This record gives sequence, structure tokens and C-alpha cells, in this order.
Amino acid sequence: MYIQEISIDINTKVDKNELVDEFSLLLSFYRSNGQTQGRIESQFIEGEKIVCLPFTLENNSLDKKYNSYYVNNQVKKLEDICNSKLRSKLVGKSYDSYEGPCKCTKPEYYILITNYITIESPLTCGDCNKPVPLYRIPKYYDHGYMPILRWETNYVSCDNLQMNCEVGERWALNQMQEINSQLSKQGLEICKKIEELTSIPIFYYLYNYKKFKGDELRKPCPSCSKKWNLKTRLHNLYDFKCNHCKIISTISSNS
Repeated sequence: MYIQEISIDINTKVDKNELVDEFSLLLSFYRSNGQTQGRIESQFIEGEKIVCLPFTLENNSLDKKYNSYYVNNQVKKLEDICNSKLRSKLVGKSYDSYEGPCKCTKPEYYILITNYITIESPLTCGDCNKPVPLYRIPKYYDHGYMPILRWETNYVSCDNLQMNCEVGERWALNQMQEINSQLSKQGLEICKKIEELTSIPIFYYLYNYKKFKGDELRKPCPSCSKKWNLKTRLHNLYDFKCNHCKIISTISSNS
């Protein structure tokens, strides 16, 4: 991913503690608009300047053309408070081989997927298997994408519980892999709305860590009970895909 620097000079007598809160609010608006990635920002005060180093999927993710109503309002508020202009500049890449997110004009389909270690967009292109910046799709709700990010946070919380093993592991695992769980229902509802907004089909990734007897590839779709195994593994990752129910999954590593 790309690393950006967002900063503003402090040219007034504003209380710096209050300024940190206002700056944090701006960062949350960038996040809810899909312009920055991750949930914890590197924010600090250096002399008479406040600085943050967020991750972005594209080198121009902080371009004003992507700003939401809330981002623009908070930028103006900060500039008025500090009597200076907000600046952003590209610092570099998180690793040299990073090629950026999806650039497909109109993918055949999307996939809603995340996990406990990634900070990339939870929306993936079904064609190139790269993350899709949320600001590339129409606004989901209230000038941003918070319902999608709330599902992402819920999923990551469940994934952390099942990885840590000691507290709530079985409940969290069931939330991730049962088609009728609250988490799956939340995700499927988001998929439905994104499809309405984009006219592009979207598949929900259903986690799979069950222990099956016999050939797991023979098991049917957990929603419609029809055959859904793929003859050829998709993106060297997915083994199951139901075009009717729009869910996608993998062979369990516990088989």
C-alpha cells in the first residue's frame, strides 16, 4: 500500500489537545469514505504542526475529488482553527512490489471478504482479485461507507476470537462459517445493497473450517443444497462458488 503524510501548520493559539480531537475526526471521516486504510493512525504533533501517516490503496486516494461531504467540512474547520491549509503528500510504498488496487473498468463481479490481519478494502474484484477502493463505488449511506466498515469490524473481531482460541472461539467460528449467522446475514445484506448501487453481482465469502468426512468437494451449497464446487480453483484460492446464492468459499484447511 501507499503511505501518505497529512499535515497542517498551527498558526493560532488553539488548544492542541482539542486540535488532536478535531484532527482525529478528520481521519475517521477519511476512513469512513474509504480513502484511508486501517483503524489506527500514526498521529503526532511536531512543534507547531500536526501530522498523520495513513495507508491508502492508491497514490491519489486523498485527492479532493474523492472527498465526502464530511471530509470537506472537517478540512475547512481545521483550516479555520489553524489559520493554514491542510496538506497531503505521498511518502512512499509499504513494499516495493505493490502494484495498486483493482483497475478493471467494470468487473464481472465483486467479492466481500476480509480477515483479521488485512487492512485492505473488504471489497475485492472477481476478475483481477485485487482490492477495490470503496470510493470507486457509489456512496453506500450518509455520504460514506460505514455500514460496510462496521461489517468489516465485526468480521475481524470474530476472526480474532477464533484465532486467539481461548474466549468465544466456537461462537466466532460459527458466525463466520454459518450462512444464517448474524454476521453472514449482515454481510449478505451489504452485498445486496452494493449490487443495487453498482449493477455488478457481488459474492459473499463464507469462511470454512469444518471437519468433514469423505470428499469435501462433494458437499453442496449450504444455502440452496445444489452443487457448487469449481472444476478449477479460482484465483488459486476459491474452491466453491454458487452463482444462485452468490456465496464463495474454500476447502477447509481442517479437512
